[in-house]
Amino acid sequence: MTGKKLLILAVAIFVLEILVLIVFQGIGSNAEKEGVLLLKLGPFAFYKHEMGLENFQSIARWNLDGTPEGEPTFWSLNKKTTFMIIVIDVLIIVMSYLATRTIRNVPGRIQNAFEIIVQLFTGLIIQTLGERGRRHIPMICALFLFLWISNIIGFIPLTAEPTRDLNVPIAHMITVLCVVHFEAIRVKGIKAYLKSYNEPFFIMLPLNVIGEIAKGVSLAFRLFGNILGGAIIVTVISYLTKFTMLPVGLNLFFGIFVGTIQAFVFTMLSMTYIAVAVAD
Repeated sequence: MTGKKLLILAVAIFVLEILVLIVFQGIGSNAEKEGVLLLKLGPFAFYKHEMGLENFQSIARWNLDGTPEGEPTFWSLNKKTTFMIIVIDVLIIVMSYLATRTIRNVPGRIQNAFEIIVQLFTGLIIQTLGERGRRHIPMICALFLFLWISNIIGFIPLTAEPTRDLNVPIAHMITVLCVVHFEAIRVKGIKAYLKSYNEPFFIMLPLNVIGEIAKGVSLAFRLFGNILGGAIIVTVISYLTKFTMLPVGLNLFFGIFVGTIQAFVFTMLSMTYIAVAVAD
């Protein structure tokens, strides 16, 4: 995509968010109020949308263990996060189908976008893992694509980033670590894998285990902290400036630029952890 097209896209999103703020009374003295009736058409009522972050304690959840709705339980799903994950998954599936149903020598826009992502990470994987790393291309590309869309989808009005929910980065971190240790065992064998935790001396075993746990924690919390932190900064400045144009620009910066960088960093670190695990 050329610089001119990117500029046009940014301006279009900027204008759209301004319109949404005006429609939902997100500018001026009414910006901090919620639940205000805006319009009623017969049985349909339209209320003002809350422009700030959701209260974690009041988030709607599905309790999976039979606990009555509204009561806290560990086995519950955030309804909004679950809905956004489903939307993103469906979007990726539909786009993948459209990109691959007819492979052309002169690719269209969707096919070209997928080819750029695949070629980029294919080159990085081969440089990092060698030719044997080709088996990881589908996972790495899918990981980046999901995290990228999850991070940047928040700039669309009335949506929220799934990665702003700590459970999502942790789930991806656990998945990556499972792949890392599975590959280490597959390449080295179970005896060499277990022996590596005693190197260079057996007394290093606790530190090596803690180091593996720390890798996962840093991987998940880096992504979560940057996405949630960006949302908090935009919200705070929005309240201070009564939702004028400045927060919209910040939303574009944290949504698109920081979101893209964090998805790329998470994916690259995942690739690096696999490379270190299988190294001789």
